[in-house]
Amino acid sequence: MSVRISLARLPLENLRRRPFRTASLITVVAILSVAFFGGSMLAMNLNKGLTSMEERLGADLMVVPQATESKAEALLTDGTPNTFYFTNDIESKVAKADGIAQITSQTYISSLAAACCAEKLQIIGFDPKTDFVIEPWVASQYDGTLADGEMVAGANVNVSTDGTIELYGRSWPVVAQLASTGTSLDNSVFVNKATVPQMVAASAKVSKQVMPQEYASKAVSSVLIKVKDGYDAHTVANAIARTDPQLSSVGFVYPGGVTASTKTSLNTMLSYMLVFVAVLWAMGLIVMLAVFASSVNERKKEFASLRIMGATRGMLTSVVIRESMVTGLAGGLIGVAIASLIVFPFNGYIGKQLQLPYLQIGIGMSLCLALIALVFAVITAVLASLFVVLRIGRPEAYLTLREGE
Repeated sequence: MSVRISLARLPLENLRRRPFRTASLITVVAILSVAFFGGSMLAMNLNKGLTSMEERLGADLMVVPQATESKAEALLTDGTPNTFYFTNDIESKVAKADGIAQITSQTYISSLAAACCAEKLQIIGFDPKTDFVIEPWVASQYDGTLADGEMVAGANVNVSTDGTIELYGRSWPVVAQLASTGTSLDNSVFVNKATVPQMVAASAKVSKQVMPQEYASKAVSSVLIKVKDGYDAHTVANAIARTDPQLSSVGFVYPGGVTASTKTSLNTMLSYMLVFVAVLWAMGLIVMLAVFASSVNERKKEFASLRIMGATRGMLTSVVIRESMVTGLAGGLIGVAIASLIVFPFNGYIGKQLQLPYLQIGIGMSLCLALIALVFAVITAVLASLFVVLRIGRPEAYLTLREGE
């Protein structure tokens, strides 16, 4: 029994009857789509993470103990949790320097591997009354007063169903959990300064004490400064170093510089990624051109027969373009699906391996990017098919038929 094939069904039938050629074209388009969609998603997530980091830094200058600058910088980006601190009253001495608009201090403690997390937590003690870095962020999601012994958890911290976190063999109540920032703050918990001595005492019962008990009530890991208008952070740092002999050897971290260096690293990586995608796209287009070109000779007879049966060149062009659109759409869907299975489930792992601020963009933006990737895939396939389209328009039907005999 013969099956009638209409001109509308012809593109799909042609693809079905040439499975190897069709699979080859779809595979090439899928690879291009993985690179385009995955690379674009990665770039946008990194940009969002960097923007989030800039918003969360807040300070123009950080004063830290000598030789701990790298540890402090790691806390701003995505470093390993650390414990370091001054052993004397440093904040009041720093506050005497000229050019300071706001000043506050924080204490950093690295926990043991907690029951809530696969890795260590960074415990950050801050003063809600003076803090201008963490407190505004906390206040946007928690309007209460952080009491002694209570915690605010970062986005990646798993809080128990009873609303607690177990640290140093003790359960600590969690009053709020913050939105994701794409930085190491997501793996941190925040307590007021009065809770730090409780943490130190608890650590002594289950492991090595994180710091001597006599320092627990006054330990300061960093002094954060917002400089006055018209002052430069480096100028204020020099003023601090001259204020007191004990401050001459302290370390300084400039969050703006950390952001700038992070942005430089990000731009370098994105440039390499752009070159890679461009080269891959060019190679893919060449491969697809070769596949379409090789099909010209084997399809001469097919095209000539259709012309003799009354098909116009426009109809044949439509058939070829629709074939390429189908392969492009199929390859694009497969590529976007593969990239999504890599990017979304392993979002946290990717951010950790890159060691850069990494924050997943919203679902709306992701869907728009997926749509753009599909359009990109279809356009690429259509461009590659133009070689066949141009060849269709050249010889007359009967000459092509004779060439194919």
